Amino acid sequence: MIGILPATLLSSIFALTSATPLRPHHLPRNYAAIGDSFSSGVGSGVFLNNSRDGLDIQCVRQDGSYPSQLLKIIPFTSYNSNFEFTSCSSDKLDDIDGQVAKLAALRTKFDLITLTIGGNDFGFGDIAQACVYPVLSANVTNPQAICDAAFDAGFAALADKKNWDKYAQKIHLIKSTLLAHGGKLFVTGYGKFFDDPIVGDACDKISFFPIAQLAALNMTASSRLKANNITDQVNSGIQTVLKHRNDHAVTFFDFDKSFEGKRFCEAANAADPIGSNNKNVFFNDLSTVLITPGVAEVAKQTPGLQVDITNLLQQVSVFHPKAQAYTPLVAQFAYKILIDSSYSHNVFVGPTKHCRSHHYNNWRKGGCAGYEVPAKCAIALRKEQDVAPTVVCENGDSFLAKPVY
Repeated sequence: MIGILPATLLSSIFALTSATPLRPHHLPRNYAAIGDSFSSGVGSGVFLNNSRDGLDIQCVRQDGSYPSQLLKIIPFTSYNSNFEFTSCSSDKLDDIDGQVAKLAALRTKFDLITLTIGGNDFGFGDIAQACVYPVLSANVTNPQAICDAAFDAGFAALADKKNWDKYAQKIHLIKSTLLAHGGKLFVTGYGKFFDDPIVGDACDKISFFPIAQLAALNMTASSRLKANNITDQVNSGIQTVLKHRNDHAVTFFDFDKSFEGKRFCEAANAADPIGSNNKNVFFNDLSTVLITPGVAEVAKQTPGLQVDITNLLQQVSVFHPKAQAYTPLVAQFAYKILIDSSYSHNVFVGPTKHCRSHHYNNWRKGGCAGYEVPAKCAIALRKEQDVAPTVVCENGDSFLAKPVY
């Protein structure tokens, strides 16, 4: 007989988480990150421990998240005190009110806000549990029916106009309550999990559950096609909501582009189609060795694996981006911020080579020094760092700036 893992092990783990525009003359002075687990960075690194609400562990906020990576590139006025992180794993659209209330209580407005939300409202977690990681059980005779029901619920939620009205309401709430005059709200979509499915391909013949004798379903082309379709419809729905607002303060970023060639079941990875620990696969799987200390103690590892699949963090990290998946998105964020702040004295937009010997002598002693910035790329200098800044580009590339003398 067949079924799925007990809810005590898996139920919470798969939760995923106009006006005329003003051209700011300064870099953002403060930043708030709002959203679900795709924003908190589940499975992307080590736990943070400095958020004002004290919920970094409970909300699974990690240092590989895109908000944390963005902080390393954009020189906010005061590095720690001007960043607020409320994104929380498993949060849905209805939970945005609570996140906004926390930030509103600070009685400040934010120059930059990022938002990723909606995956849980459209069944991402339920689909992962019912279709990707179901296991044999004496209590369930038809696991495919459970999987089909999860997909049906996801598509029904997508077709429900009330959900999209709610999405629009949350955008309005965030902007009207928290966004500073001339500030920017960046909204992301989600990445599709699978390469274009082909019947009979390598994934068609395997289960994602890492213990073969317990696996209930293969990750068929049909299921992968439905999963990708739901993600595409979520992204399209978000863009439609934002398009109807016609609001230059709100920008959509297509996170899905970051995953081209980096998804599960890529044809090029036929020998290892899941790619749990392949650095070129951008999603975590149940067998991915996470870098979080203590999550895979040798004494607790599941036999035959390098991980403990009963560990809650191991479970909640599945189908969430690895840290490297966020890097192209962060570069696009940063490029947009720098372009909008190009009048700032320490922002340089390519193509250019600049010389700053008199303002930043602590960077390079004894002469004129600067950095080369290619076309459609930009940098922001930090006086307090005697290191090369990161060049960020419109296409998502990023790299350390090349010094010129």
